Amino acid sequence: MTKRSFLRGALILAIASGISRILGVVSMVLLPRIIKPDGMGLLQLVNPIFYFAAVVAIFSIPTSVSKMVSERAATKSYQAVFRVLKVALMFMVVTGLLATVLMIVSARFLAEVVAKDPGVYPILLVLAPAAFFLAIGGAFRGFFQGMQNMTPPALSQIVDQLIKVVGGVVFALWLMPKGIEYAAAGVASARVIGEILGVMILVGFYFMNKRSLEKEQKREIIKEDYPSILKEMLALAVPLLTATVLWPVMQMLDTFVLPTRLQSLGYSAEHIRAMAGYLGMALTVSQFPNIITVALSTSLIPAISEAHALGSRLLIRRRAEEAVRLAVLFGIPAFVGLFILAEPISTMLFNYPEVGAPLKILAIGTLVLGLNQASNGVLVGLGSVLVPVRNLTMGLIVKLILNLVLTSISSIGYLGAAWGSTFGWLVVALLNFSAVKKRSQLSISFKETVIKPVFAALIMGFSAYFLYDNLVLFTASQPIATLGAIFLGVPLYFLVLMIGGVISRHDIEMLPRIGRKLADFLVEWKFIKE
Repeated sequence: MTKRSFLRGALILAIASGISRILGVVSMVLLPRIIKPDGMGLLQLVNPIFYFAAVVAIFSIPTSVSKMVSERAATKSYQAVFRVLKVALMFMVVTGLLATVLMIVSARFLAEVVAKDPGVYPILLVLAPAAFFLAIGGAFRGFFQGMQNMTPPALSQIVDQLIKVVGGVVFALWLMPKGIEYAAAGVASARVIGEILGVMILVGFYFMNKRSLEKEQKREIIKEDYPSILKEMLALAVPLLTATVLWPVMQMLDTFVLPTRLQSLGYSAEHIRAMAGYLGMALTVSQFPNIITVALSTSLIPAISEAHALGSRLLIRRRAEEAVRLAVLFGIPAFVGLFILAEPISTMLFNYPEVGAPLKILAIGTLVLGLNQASNGVLVGLGSVLVPVRNLTMGLIVKLILNLVLTSISSIGYLGAAWGSTFGWLVVALLNFSAVKKRSQLSISFKETVIKPVFAALIMGFSAYFLYDNLVLFTASQPIATLGAIFLGVPLYFLVLMIGGVISRHDIEMLPRIGRKLADFLVEWKFIKE
């Protein structure tokens, strides 16, 4: 696998994630106007609970499958590849059913005791079957990612999200006259339908590709039996599962702590729902720019696994350096842009400027979360699966302490949860980066990777703010002013990077189809050097 194919796979996933995030933002724009902050608050209280159920359902098996498949596919041992997938599917049918049943049985307890809101109960019942289909789809996604065929999971992701958005809006409009709880449950039902269609697409691609792979496979004697494959799979999955469980636990701290703390400050249930909704909307926007690093992390695991199996320390170092570099290059402008335009973006998307307050805080976490995702992919690819668990535990402790302390201060209130998330992510990112640097002999140019991007981001930020301020006066339209500032700021940032020599001809040529022609154009006009 070459560096070019590794980054191209990441680009395909990033494009799919970008489309999915845009669709998600469309949903976040429309839904608050239909189900109001109360309904958004209900969904925000449900999300961490369902995320935990999803973690139980998928059991981190997709990541294990990706790693195991990539190692076997490197030698064209496709019989072994199919056997890995078969074991994964059998295991995930069990875990998917278990998660669904547990969610149904415990729905009332989770609603009344954990979320402290009876309105959560019907939403949990409707959403429960999604855990099963999520598990089945996860096995196939791991298979395709391990084969470095990112198109099927990308297409499945887009269709899944499209159904969730369109169906969610339609069901919300249809059921809103019956009450907010019914409308929110309608949004949840669209998620189930989306998961089902996503699985159908993956299964279809699998049977389309299976025959061609069987023709390519070499004659081999499979030494691995099913129990040994399952043992290897679980040896990878259990530490990954622990780390994956800790992520929803970090978010569930808001569900546990926020209502109790805000009640003690005298807020009503309606106010608490609204604040949870503001926080949830801010979390969605703050994580939107991380599409590149999420894709990188997914693509890195099989790429680093292959390099590690081949014993190529140079290839490991180069891929790790590229991942960290891209995480910083995209993370710095994301932080600056979200921080400066927090309220305009919140007003444009949701018509609730109150979302801007938590978004400014979470914008800081956007950069460190991206760095954490990239470094986590390197560590898992190297087989250091326990390191992210240890580091995430430290971040969890930091968030818990900050949540308990800050949310009880009346002048901070629910914003304490945003500060807790930001500093929790920061701790994890610093510890993960340190581990990656030690294990891969990472060598990063501080000037090229940090100083120049910060300078370019500041130029972008000041220019965007100046343009926004003037467009508001000129057009009297905040959405137009906000979009104008964004569409100016992003190209300006990358233009400054190109002039400063941070982005090279080689970087541009990595883009599929248009890379070489675009690089020739930029060289001709002296935006980048030959």
